[in-house]
Amino acid sequence: MTAPAQTTGFSIIPPRRNRLPLRGRDELVETILRAAEPPTGTTRAPEEATQILWGLGGCGKSLTAQEVARQLEERGRLVWWISAKDSARVSAGMREIAGQLQAPENQLDLAWAGKARSPVELVWDLLNNSHRPWLLIFDNADEPTLLAPADGQVADGTGWLRQPRTANGLVLVTTRDGRRDTWGEWSTMYLVDKLSPADGAQVLVDLAGTAPGTLAEATGLAARLKGHPLALRGAGTYLAEANRIPVGTTRSSIRTYDDYREALDRRTGTGTRRNGSSGFDRAVRPVVQSWEMSLDLLAGRGLDQARPVLRLLACLGDAPIPYAVLLDPVRLSASPLVGEIGEDRLRDVLRSLADFALVDLGTIESLPAQSSVAYVVTLHPLVRELIRDLPDVVAGRAAYHELVLDLLDALRLRDPDRPREEEFDPDEPDKWASWHVLAPPTMGAVLDFLDSGDLPRARPDLLDVALDLARLIARYILAVGLPGQAEIFLDLCLAGCRRIGVDLDDRPALSLRHERSRAALEQGHLSWAETELRAIIPAREALLGREHRNTLASRHKLARTILEQGRWRDAEDELRDIVQAEYRVRGPEDRDTMTARHSLARAIVYQGRYDEAHTELAEILEIRLRHWAPDHFETLTVRHTLDLCRLRQGEAEEALADLREILSTDSAKRQVQHVAMIAARHTLAECLIATGATVEAEKVLVGVVEDRRRILGDDHADTVRAETDLRKLRGE
Repeated sequence: MTAPAQTTGFSIIPPRRNRLPLRGRDELVETILRAAEPPTGTTRAPEEATQILWGLGGCGKSLTAQEVARQLEERGRLVWWISAKDSARVSAGMREIAGQLQAPENQLDLAWAGKARSPVELVWDLLNNSHRPWLLIFDNADEPTLLAPADGQVADGTGWLRQPRTANGLVLVTTRDGRRDTWGEWSTMYLVDKLSPADGAQVLVDLAGTAPGTLAEATGLAARLKGHPLALRGAGTYLAEANRIPVGTTRSSIRTYDDYREALDRRTGTGTRRNGSSGFDRAVRPVVQSWEMSLDLLAGRGLDQARPVLRLLACLGDAPIPYAVLLDPVRLSASPLVGEIGEDRLRDVLRSLADFALVDLGTIESLPAQSSVAYVVTLHPLVRELIRDLPDVVAGRAAYHELVLDLLDALRLRDPDRPREEEFDPDEPDKWASWHVLAPPTMGAVLDFLDSGDLPRARPDLLDVALDLARLIARYILAVGLPGQAEIFLDLCLAGCRRIGVDLDDRPALSLRHERSRAALEQGHLSWAETELRAIIPAREALLGREHRNTLASRHKLARTILEQGRWRDAEDELRDIVQAEYRVRGPEDRDTMTARHSLARAIVYQGRYDEAHTELAEILEIRLRHWAPDHFETLTVRHTLDLCRLRQGEAEEALADLREILSTDSAKRQVQHVAMIAARHTLAECLIATGATVEAEKVLVGVVEDRRRILGDDHADTVRAETDLRKLRGE
């Protein structure tokens, strides 16, 4: 599922070039500029309207595109930069472009909800009819299918990427995929390859200056590095540092361009093998050698942990890694891979890796500065890819899995009976921003572990850690209202469990199956969810007992499944039994007890016993307000159910006022696309109809229908109900 463009936070503003000049790409940049603005009296060939820059990672494709963007932007052209790493970014970016080209918001809503013409056709009509010249860049399009039509290939030219029909437009793509049949004959392709020795020498001098030697010596080193920009950057950064802090006076010190070249010659024959591809080996060996030499320099300065830390980072998911949380010095020190490392030493290692251009250190600006999750380290994708294939990393994969999971173990909940005191409880809304950062690298590590193909015999406890982490990730994804994404992730995890022989009736796997059932429930796959839960509950009872917290959780989800199918009396009977058990197990004012009571109150509302439900909801709300903030997300959902009850009791004005207050809170605004807040908007529309404000009610219902179609699908019962209410309001 894809969040609407206005809430994604994806920027389409071109990134700014750094202070260093772009070397060796002048001719390519000029060629692209001529395609954008042909000289007077000439016209461009149709295929020149779509330009494809392809090559190995780190070769400067994106930097070239940035330079083109800068120059055309200075000439007054509209310039848009879309990261093509995933479909959400592409869809959100193209929607934003349509908005900037003055497409009405309601037209965008209809198109993106599938109720009108396709979003692709809408955006491209706007682009082709734009009177103002424009440049559209798809960056890092390494998965071209993301730009293809739903039932075809990119080369068909009918997807997000296509040939402009206007002389005002130019499309530029950066990618690793250099296959002509991928991009079609209607595009022009350029290989962004190695730099010439002369241009490579300029890159070295830009970074290291003249202290390491003459321009001729820099040229010799550039030739030895095969002109690979990433290798040149690594060497230049290395030599700049070596001369800035000239530690050591032995003949083995590497401070000049010639020293570096000779050291590379001595290391000839080392490097990595990647699936037996000698061409790839030849291309990347200088890159690997370059950073390995940088790591040697750091080791010579006493930072010998830099190498294993870099390898460790590569074993986490391909995403910014919150190092203040995940790189715990105590846990690192306990591993033979890293050895004794304190906070100061770890800080020096990370800073030095960043100084040598092996990682980037940054912050997540959306998080408060005091948040430990806000500080992240990111590897260059090529560095991460190559490190994972190094022989010592491949041979030590099990040891790295062990260390990664030991570090990620810090995220697990320690006391399920006291969740509010847990630092990373995914069910608590104030932890969701942290999980937004924690989930991607953790998810990658868990899936990598489950893909390893065998149970960990030396450390069987690691399997429990991995599956518990998977459960927490899934709970976070479900908590923020993305059941479709949770389903995909959980299916991958359960497939991995089957592959390595995990008993799916054991406790950790049952937890994943429970969350998978919850994902089905939230998407309206009620029959499947009920069948699966009826299999899970006896297994949990046999392992844990009928009133264990986990068994009660599955019984609650089963009751909710029954409730959503309209079997309200059956659901009420089960929920009353669950609430009584929760009183005994967790107490009358526990979070889960409150959740079960809320479900019971809903069952009573749906049966029309409004006075009884009102009393129950008022008591739940009073307890919640004593223990939780007034705008806590769960508190808002209880208030919404109470307002639904008020509406049914004929108190539409009172319900309307409270719903407006609910939807104006920061909590509701942050989760405006959450299914619970969409439900509150539906009830708001009902209140508006009851009070005669039909114009506003229609506008609200249109939004509810569109959001539910996108998130829940056309066939979900809530979507159908909203559509029925809208048609009834319009008299259709």
